[in-house]
This record gives sequence, C-alpha cells and structure tokens, in this order.
Amino acid sequence: MQIKKRKICIFTNIFVILHPKMKQFLSKIWFSSSARNVGKLLSANVIAQAIGILIYPVLTRMYAPEEFALLNLFTSIVGVLVIVATAEYQYAIVLPEDTKKARSIVHVSLLILAAVTLLVLCSIPFAKPIAGLFNAPDLARYWWLIPLSVLGLSLWNILNYWYIRNKAFTRISGYQITQSVFSAAGKIGLGALGFLNSGLIIATVFAPLLSLLISSCLAWKKHLSHLLSTDWPQLKAVAREYANFPKFNLPRALVNTIGMVLPVWILTPRFGLEQMGYLSLAMMAAFVPLNIIARAFYQVLFQYVSELVQHRKAIQPVLLQFTAWMGGIMGICFVGIYFLLPQLVTILFGADWLETATIIRRLYPYLIFTPICGTICFLSDVFAKQKIAMWMEIAYVTMMFVTLLIGTRFLPFLSAISAYAWVGFGYHLIQLVWFLSLARQYDKKI
Repeated sequence: MQIKKRKICIFTNIFVILHPKMKQFLSKIWFSSSARNVGKLLSANVIAQAIGILIYPVLTRMYAPEEFALLNLFTSIVGVLVIVATAEYQYAIVLPEDTKKARSIVHVSLLILAAVTLLVLCSIPFAKPIAGLFNAPDLARYWWLIPLSVLGLSLWNILNYWYIRNKAFTRISGYQITQSVFSAAGKIGLGALGFLNSGLIIATVFAPLLSLLISSCLAWKKHLSHLLSTDWPQLKAVAREYANFPKFNLPRALVNTIGMVLPVWILTPRFGLEQMGYLSLAMMAAFVPLNIIARAFYQVLFQYVSELVQHRKAIQPVLLQFTAWMGGIMGICFVGIYFLLPQLVTILFGADWLETATIIRRLYPYLIFTPICGTICFLSDVFAKQKIAMWMEIAYVTMMFVTLLIGTRFLPFLSAISAYAWVGFGYHLIQLVWFLSLARQYDKKI
C-alpha cells in the first residue's frame, strides 16, 4: 500500500500546481473502478502511440518521403469513409439499459457498414481517375485495399463500444497494443524485404484486421456470440430512436475529420508527394506527442471539472491556473526545441529529412494552443454548447479550405504551410477565449 500511495503522490502533485483541492480529489478517485478502467485504456493508448512514434527513426531510413505521403493520402481517404460507414450509431451502443436494444444498434451499424463497403467496392473501377485528382497515380494501385481497410476499422469501432458496454476493457487495450505492434513489425519487416513501394500501406491495412481477428476469437464466447441473435422488427425502431447520431454527430465528425485531412487533399495535387511526405512526418512528430499530453490531462480535468459543476462550485480559477501552467511549460519547451530542431530531426530521422524541421517551425503558431484547447474542449459538452462548437468548427474548416486554396494558387509550399498554421492559431485562440468565457459565465451564476 505504501508503494501505491507514493504513486498517487507522484501523479497528483503535478496537479497541485493547478489547484490545491485536486490532490484530494484525485486520491479519492484513483482506486475507483472507473478510474482504473480509464487508466487502463489511457495506458494502452499511450503505449500504442509510443510504439508508432518510436519506429519512425527506422522507417525514415527505409522509405522515401513519397511513400509516407502516399500512406497519408490513403489513410486520409479511409478516415473520412470510416466516419460515414456506421453513421456514428456506434456511440449509441452504450446508452440503452436493455441489452437487446443495444444489440439491435450493433446490427443497424453493421447493416450501414455493409452498404457503405459495397459502395466503396463499386468505386474500384474508377481508381485511376480518382488518383488523378490527387496527382498521385500510385494511389490507384492500392485502391482495392480501401474497402478492406474501411471494413476492418469500422468493425472495430462497433466492437469497441460493445466492449465498453460490457466493460471488456482488457479486450480494448489488447487490440490497441497488438494493432500497433503488428503495424510496426509489418512496416519494418516489409521494408527490410524490399517492399518499399507497398510496405507502409499493406501493414497499415492488415494490422488492424489481424488484431480484430485475435480480439474476436478471444472474446467470442463471453461477449460476441450473443450478437448472432437478431431482432429484425426492432432494427427500424432503434434506428429511429437514435437518429440524432447520424443527424447531428455525423456532420460534426465529418467536418472535424475533413478539417484534419484538408492539407493532404488540397496541397498534394499542387506540390507533389515528396513535399507532402515531409509535411506528413512533420505533422506526426509535432501533433502526436501534443495530443497524447492533451488526452492525458483531458481525462483528469474532465472528471474534476464535472465534479465541481455538479456541486455548484467555481471552475474558472482551476482553468485559468491550468492554462497559465500549461502555456508556460509549453512555451519554454517550444523555444528550446525551436533551436534544436535541425539537429533533432537529423539524429532521429536522418539527414535526408532535414526539411521536416523547417516545416515544424512553420507549424509553430498552430501548435501553441493545441494542448490547452485539446484538454479543455469538454466544456462545450459540460455546458451543452455542442451546436455552437459545431458551427465554430464549420467556420474554421471553411476558412482553412479557402486559405489552402489561395496557398496552392499563389504561394510557395512553405508559405502555404505558414498560412495554414496562422489560421489554426486564430481558431484556437478564439476557441480558448470562448472556453474560458463559458467558465466565467458559469461562475457568475453560482
């Protein structure tokens, strides 16, 4: 028990800087089952992300920038199709008290997935014209893998929430880690065998499928065999009952996902795969660590702030202290890393990737508020302001689209990246001010 108490102290002392009562709160929830489940999932996610990051020094010495750009283009298309493939019904699986109704939501999701997968299969004969739109002819060679990738990732999205409903968190953690291990091993193995034109994409497609197969076999008897029973008359009823998910969640998710892939879709035809390969690596190296940090703080602050709101207590001091603390730490880190970027990129990824350092520097404005806004974005949910958040995101994506179009028409590559980053800076700044104003308005009412 003494060792566990020390772990609590190490973890919670970080947050005492933000607010004195956090230590007491975190100590209280640390041993709860929900906290352990969150910790299990978060740890698995961090491990999986870390594996993906740590292999990049090997991959960049095997594969050329064009291969990374082609992979990024491939996954960006798959990412958008995966959002559509279940119409976001998977989020409703955890809601009904009745297990039969939840099972019917799974079946509705599977039917939509089957229809979308069939439509994507029908696009295979048009692979060359589609690849031509992106000025990436090699994309046509791998288009047949897109339906397979959409099917595998979407099936996991459905099973993931079925596992959550059944508290099968070990299955979720196992999938995350094995998928990352298979992907890393496949990319390195295929690269070593000389499959340099296809190794990245093949490993990316088949690693989730293999992990899904293993997870399904392990969970079949306890969690999945019950899904074979179908109540066909109930499917239409649950689809109608939870229609808000495709009506509202789907558009918002699409806008969010399209916003993330816009640089890939718009800049690739103009600047080519080589330049986009450098950009792909730069965005991975810059955003993935920041998103891991934001996700970790998000888990804790969401619970803490929600608890304060439930007890009608002030939240603005906590959020202001967090913003100042995180901003100060990130500011110091950013300044130090800025001057070391060329050396770091050369050591980690090789001298051939030196341009990545220049691109990361151009992305700095976008990066400044990313960990802060990514952490406190839950405020729009806490105060039921999702509609405003959706319209803000639509306005942001629209502005980003216009900026990137102007960049491809009138600006060189690095200037287009700078314009993109400054639009992101403006959006995050407005977002941060709005989040803090929500907290201020709440505190005035209590």
